[in-house]
Amino acid sequence: MNKIQYLRNKALEQYNNNDYETAAKTGEILLREHWHNRFMWTLGYANDLYNLACAYDEMGNLGRAAELYSDSARQVSAIEGESRAFAKRLTNLAIVLGQLGVAEPAFFIHSQAVNIYKSRVGRRSPVYANSLYNLANAAADSGRRKEAIRYHLDALRVREKISERTGEFSEIINSLHSIAFLYESYGEYEKAASYAEAAMEISDDDDDLLIGACHYLASLYERVEKYEQALLLYDRVQEFILRQANREHSAYLNIAYRRANLLVQVNRPREALECHEEIRALFQNISGKKHIFYANCLRNMALLHNGLGEDDEAESLILESMKIRREIDDITADIIFLIRLYLRAGEREKALEALIYALMRSDAGNNEFSGLVSALSEAFVNAEPDEDANELMNVMEALNDKEKLAPIISKWTDWETS
Repeated sequence: MNKIQYLRNKALEQYNNNDYETAAKTGEILLREHWHNRFMWTLGYANDLYNLACAYDEMGNLGRAAELYSDSARQVSAIEGESRAFAKRLTNLAIVLGQLGVAEPAFFIHSQAVNIYKSRVGRRSPVYANSLYNLANAAADSGRRKEAIRYHLDALRVREKISERTGEFSEIINSLHSIAFLYESYGEYEKAASYAEAAMEISDDDDDLLIGACHYLASLYERVEKYEQALLLYDRVQEFILRQANREHSAYLNIAYRRANLLVQVNRPREALECHEEIRALFQNISGKKHIFYANCLRNMALLHNGLGEDDEAESLILESMKIRREIDDITADIIFLIRLYLRAGEREKALEALIYALMRSDAGNNEFSGLVSALSEAFVNAEPDEDANELMNVMEALNDKEKLAPIISKWTDWETS
C-alpha cells in the first residue's frame, strides 16, 4: 500500500469514527502528498478534496469547507464533465454558502445542480426531488417567494410519485411542512394551516411524525385563533408523548403550558387551573420547591384564582412565590400583583405595608426599585386618584421613620422566616 492510499484509509476511518478534527489533519497531509507527487488531476485527488471538505463541514469550519467543495467540484468537472458527482459537490457547496449567508450564489449553484440531476437521473429520482427541495429553500433565503413555493410544489409532486412506489411518506410530510413554514413566514396562516393539515392526515402510522405534525398544526390554529381545534391537537400530542415518555418529560411540560394558556383564551379558567396544578406538581418532583419554574407556576395559579375572585387562594400562592423569588429573582411582578390584590379588596393598609416592604428590600439604584415606584404609582392612581399623592408620600416618609417602620419590618420578617 502506498502512502497516499494509507493516508486516505486513515482519514476515512477517523471520519467514520466522528473524529473530524483528526480526519481533517490527516486529510491536509494527504493533500500535500498529492502535491508532492503531482497527482492533482486525478479523480482520487478530487474525492480526497471532497472528503476533507466534509470533515471541515462537520467541524463547523464552513469557510474552509466551501473552498474545498469548490475545488473538488472543479476537479470532477474537468475529469467527468457535468456528472452526478459534480452535481453532488455543487449541492454541498451551495448548502454551505447558504449557511454562511451568501444567498444569491447559493441559489444559482442549486439551480445548476437541479438541471444536472434532471438530465442525468430524470425527474422521478429522489435525488432530483431533494435537489428541488434545496433550491426552494435557497430561493426563499434569497427573497424569491413565488419561486420558492413553486420549487417546493415541484419537489412535493416528485416525492408523491416516489411514495407510490416505496410507501414512504416522511419526505412528503417534510415538503408539506416546508410549504406551510413559507406561508407562515409571509403571514398567510390559513394557507399554512391547509398544508399542515395535509401533513397530519398522512402521519397517522408514525407517532414521531404525528407528534411533530400535530404540534405544528396546533401552533398555526393558535395563530388564526382556532383555539378549540388547537386544544384537541395538543391533547393528542400529550397522549403520543406518554406512549414514549412520562409526564415529567420536557415535551409534555411544554404542551401542558400551551394548553393552560389556551384554556385561559377560551375562558375555561378552572381547567387552566387544573393544568397549572399538574405542572406545579411535576416541577416539584423534578426540581423541588426552590426553583424559579416552580415559582412561575405559583404565579400563574395566583393570577387564575384572582380572575375567579378567589383572593385568599391568590394571596397565599403569590406569597409562596415571593418566598422563592426573594433570594434568586426580582420580586417586582409578584409584589405588584399582591398590592393590586389588596387594593381591589379594599385593604389599603396592607397594600401600603407590602409596598414599604418591597421598597425596603430594594436597592434604590437598581431596576427593581425603579420598577416598583413607577408600577405602584400607576396601581394607586387606578385605585384612588385623589389619595394617590398623599399615600405615596406616607410611604416615603415611613421609610425614614423608625417608629412607623418597626411593625412593618417585624411583620414581614416573621413572614420570611415562617
